[in-house]
Amino acid sequence: MPHRICALVIAGEVDAERARAVGLHAVLLHEGIGVFPVDHYFSAYWAATRGNEASLDLPARCRTGVFPAEAVLYDLVREVTGTDEPLFAIIQTEYFGGVGDQWAAAFAGERRLTTDEASINEALAALGVRASGAADEFDVIGLGTFRSNPDHLDRYGDLCDELGV
Repeated sequence: MPHRICALVIAGEVDAERARAVGLHAVLLHEGIGVFPVDHYFSAYWAATRGNEASLDLPARCRTGVFPAEAVLYDLVREVTGTDEPLFAIIQTEYFGGVGDQWAAAFAGERRLTTDEASINEALAALGVRASGAADEFDVIGLGTFRSNPDHLDRYGDLCDELGV
């Protein structure tokens, strides 16, 4: 069974109404950590509609073309948390039958907290998630149960086409 996700992981309180207004819908909530599916179309759409052409400080390995790189994600997280320097990560997996890869970068505001080779577990640890016993950070927050992004993100590909992005 494949595991193919992309998400914003946000530490701290999130204003659910503001989040929904910008298309962020939590699929997991665990002790102050929220997981909100996104994709590169989502971030490209918001960057285009808000006129924010800046990119986040991502390691080269995350510049895959489909990993969301737009700094507008920081703007959105700041809005939904109401903080100037929110803790968040962008994560992505691409696995099938145990073979594949993952990408992750954690931030405090615009400042990247993780190394160039960070795993999702390292990014989650930077947000305060702690492994326990046999469960690593990935499993502690339940990412294994979130196997693919929801269909509501499909509309952002169409919106990007309409905008010529």
